[in-house]
Amino acid sequence: MTASAQTAPGTAADDGATPTEVYSPEYFEQFSPQTASDMVAQIPGFEIRGSSDGERGFGQASLNILINGRRPSSKSSGANEILSRIPASNVERIEIVKGESLDIPGLSGQVANIIAKSGELSGSWNAAARFEEGSQPQLGDIGLNFSAKRGNIQAVGSVGHSQFIFSENGNEQFFDGEGLQTQDRTERLSFDTQNPFANLNLTLNRDNGHIANLNLSARKQNRNTLVQEQFVNLINPAGTGASVAAVTQDQINYEIGGDYDLGLDLLGNSGRLKLIALHRSEDADFISSFLFDDTAPGQALQLFDQNNVSKEYIGRGEYTWKSSQGHDWAFSVEGAINTFDSVSDFSLNDALLVEDDVRVEEDRFQTNLSRSWAVNPRTTLQTSLGAEYSVIDVVSEDGDSGKFFRPKGFITASHKLDSAWTLRGQVERSVSQLDFGDFISTVSLAEETETQGGNVKPEQKWEFEAELIKQAPKGLSGRFKLFYDIVEDPIEQVLFEGGAQGPSNLDSNGAVYGAEANLTWVLDDAVKGLRLTGEFFLSESEIDDPITGTSRNISNWPLWEYDLGFRYDIPDSPFAIEGEVEQSDSAKSFRIDETVENNFLDPEVELAFIHKDLFGMQFTVRVQNIADFRLQRERLRFTPTRTGTQFERQITERQRGQRISFELTDTF
Repeated sequence: MTASAQTAPGTAADDGATPTEVYSPEYFEQFSPQTASDMVAQIPGFEIRGSSDGERGFGQASLNILINGRRPSSKSSGANEILSRIPASNVERIEIVKGESLDIPGLSGQVANIIAKSGELSGSWNAAARFEEGSQPQLGDIGLNFSAKRGNIQAVGSVGHSQFIFSENGNEQFFDGEGLQTQDRTERLSFDTQNPFANLNLTLNRDNGHIANLNLSARKQNRNTLVQEQFVNLINPAGTGASVAAVTQDQINYEIGGDYDLGLDLLGNSGRLKLIALHRSEDADFISSFLFDDTAPGQALQLFDQNNVSKEYIGRGEYTWKSSQGHDWAFSVEGAINTFDSVSDFSLNDALLVEDDVRVEEDRFQTNLSRSWAVNPRTTLQTSLGAEYSVIDVVSEDGDSGKFFRPKGFITASHKLDSAWTLRGQVERSVSQLDFGDFISTVSLAEETETQGGNVKPEQKWEFEAELIKQAPKGLSGRFKLFYDIVEDPIEQVLFEGGAQGPSNLDSNGAVYGAEANLTWVLDDAVKGLRLTGEFFLSESEIDDPITGTSRNISNWPLWEYDLGFRYDIPDSPFAIEGEVEQSDSAKSFRIDETVENNFLDPEVELAFIHKDLFGMQFTVRVQNIADFRLQRERLRFTPTRTGTQFERQITERQRGQRISFELTDTF
């Protein structure tokens, strides 16, 4: 969604917010960007964060990008998708602004404000082909983005098809509780997902300064996973055979939303009222089958079939104004109605064993009052006080509705140390959203696990963070953040009465703490065209294990990650080289009777060679998985719980093939 910089209210200049840096199109010329997404990716030390996609309701802003000073009002589109619809030729400048200095509640830290115009018709297209050893060619990646303007009406949209295919081969070994190997398996995994999509945003800039937006989007996803195994039973030869596990998911999503923004001086100066309405739907069919065939007892076919339909309706009003003291105020009221229907059945050899029908309804209401002001020329503050009230009812089960009232809010302070360095701190009381999937029962046929739906309440957190930011077009830029969170009512797998297991809230609090950094080093003064990047994450978490009573990490919590990269635009030539090395690790995942630990034994390494002007187009050759990325998985199983006897150990090691891709992009 784009708008003329001359007519768009709420730009940094209109709000009195002084950008820390302004990047003109000339700064990005050496990269030959095709879209605004390509330009933002090259801003030193800047990282896109936050998204409302996947969360119910619209809520306060978290995505740190603005288009002509306005917050994108679509939920289904991610930041890069939104920015990819804006041709680079339409971008007049990109301003990096302190979120605390804007009248948009929820935004803090670095915010990229893309000031863009629209011509009669412009856009970009891309097409890619990828080839991986052991997999089918990936030929279905293609996309078209366009932007057009006629009179006061602007249209921005995209249509395309994305595809992702890969395969992994590996070995799996099974051991009994005494360490004796019982089975030896070879396996092959193949994965294929297809995603056709279309998006359209229409903007009407009226002569009286009112702005109307209409957002339409639709996406279909078809995902297929197949795991084929050959196994040898080393204890009982009659148990030797093969198995095939197949998972298919067909999903259709659509979203219809709109907003109307108008000037309305009720409480102060520069008042604006924004009314937002949105509806979205997701319909997913999930089919999982497991065919097991050995000599004794023979062939068995298990089938798990589930259909999940979720719908959301949102109405929201936002009013912003400036007081006579120059403070920015914002008040918002939002209501959301959500429904979730799940129908599933489990059968063995065509004999129906279990049926489950779950309907969950949620009504949510939230309100916030926010205030932003400059304490002095170097220091800005933003406070937000609000509350959320929700009623969650599992209609398919007897029992009272869950009613929750949760206060929430934050205070953020930003202090500019000098022209480049900024220190920021924030304390927030947040309320998490429940995953509707926690209310339904699921079955993993290949893993031989069942999870019963639970009755849970939302987690709450006290979040503390301190961040040091440096923003400069050359030299070292980036941010370094320390954080500490207190988690109330953490959700983990517990043992229910009757022996089943599923998600439930723990009585004791949890904690999350760590550090993260995002750095860019522009080395133009030493080697023109060279820049280095690095992202780092280090974290720990603590909860009391509901089975053992001892302290451990939150299940599957990310522990550390690094991502190192470089780009060299060869001076006086159309060529560039990019490289990236990344690796991560997570804590074990825990059930009441097992643990699973995944280890990435080698980093993922890739190189890209770019021709920025091949017959007017940009051509990229990318080689991935140069270091032969491998995954090792250890699964320990116990009876009756993890405090009991270990009866099985599984060791799996998989390796993915090397990949080469070719991509063409161009603008019009």
